[in-house]
Amino acid sequence: MPQEIVIHFSTPEQFSIRYDDGYDVDLEDNLTFNNPLSDEVYQDIRWYLETYSSGYIAEPDVNAAKHIEKQLPRWGEKLFEAVFSTNDYTAQSLFHKFQTKQKKRYITISAVHPDILSLPWELLKEPNGVYLFNKKPRIAIRRSLITDKICAPHQVKAKKIIRLLFVVSRPKGAGFIDPRREAQAVLAALEKQKINQIEVEFLAQATFDGLVNRLGNEDLPAIDIVHFDGHGVFDSSGQLAAQSVDSKWAKKAGAETANMGYLLFEDDKGDKALVSAQMLGEMLNQQNISMMVLSACQSSKQAGDEALNSVAARLVHAGIPSVLAISYSASVSTTLLLFYEFYGQLANGKLVGEALENTRRYLFQHTERRQGHYGEREFELHLQDWFI
Repeated sequence: MPQEIVIHFSTPEQFSIRYDDGYDVDLEDNLTFNNPLSDEVYQDIRWYLETYSSGYIAEPDVNAAKHIEKQLPRWGEKLFEAVFSTNDYTAQSLFHKFQTKQKKRYITISAVHPDILSLPWELLKEPNGVYLFNKKPRIAIRRSLITDKICAPHQVKAKKIIRLLFVVSRPKGAGFIDPRREAQAVLAALEKQKINQIEVEFLAQATFDGLVNRLGNEDLPAIDIVHFDGHGVFDSSGQLAAQSVDSKWAKKAGAETANMGYLLFEDDKGDKALVSAQMLGEMLNQQNISMMVLSACQSSKQAGDEALNSVAARLVHAGIPSVLAISYSASVSTTLLLFYEFYGQLANGKLVGEALENTRRYLFQHTERRQGHYGEREFELHLQDWFI
């Protein structure tokens, strides 16, 4: 039986810890949480993952990057101390009891507040120890969205063949992303490992209507995984609502517009078609998709009082059992490595959680991302981006 600690946040400042080891339940109520990561820390992480990793014009600031890399373990320790305080004997003894179990172990962050869900919990690290996901047996970090509005996910059954639908959206004027990179990585992973348990299909044109029609077409094989490869955006002001394809529906339904995530689909002419997270959740509900992958800039970003307004959380709300979203604008090389390893793991029979954990460890061990030239000097860029 897997062992699990649930850290439940009733508010961004109050939490409780529950550990059920199959025999008893330990509960700590109304503990105080002080977020140890400042806005400056978030800015440093974003610069490191998005600017330093992909800058091709100016020479990379290696010294600044190394300084941030050295801070990652400390930030993980601060997060650990914020929930398992070294000054709280009960919390410390609970974690010690938990980590002595030689079984599969999970720490689940349970919350509805975006300020909590968006914290980089993957960095959790015991002081003077290792990152929790590197322990043996490893301790996996999971997030759980708690709300009374959520739809119960459908039951996923084991299948001999998994069907993956790629939605590669490249609308005009949205900024260039190589439309081949992720699909090539996935196809290469399946071919290299001689995997035939995953069948790959491409949506002919990346329109939202096309996606809905394909998922609902009972004459074709059912889709298990939808992989959206394209642009995403998070709108905190609500100004994009009027430009979305579902603006009339949203107005009629009285939908919220501020703090909303959008995916950029194509329209029939190949132009941009903004589709809100709320419409995505409404239309994909009960389509029996087992997993949705969102490889889109800002696709998991959340803000405001309602965590469901992000694309990823809205799809969880719609009852999709698993949603994998990239929390930062990942570099091209990271994207290739991530999906190459993840789908290879999945095709070899690993469950979604274990496949992701193994992928994270792979990125942790293989930090080489790209090579470059500045004048006559060559360099190789390494990156610690396994926690995205």
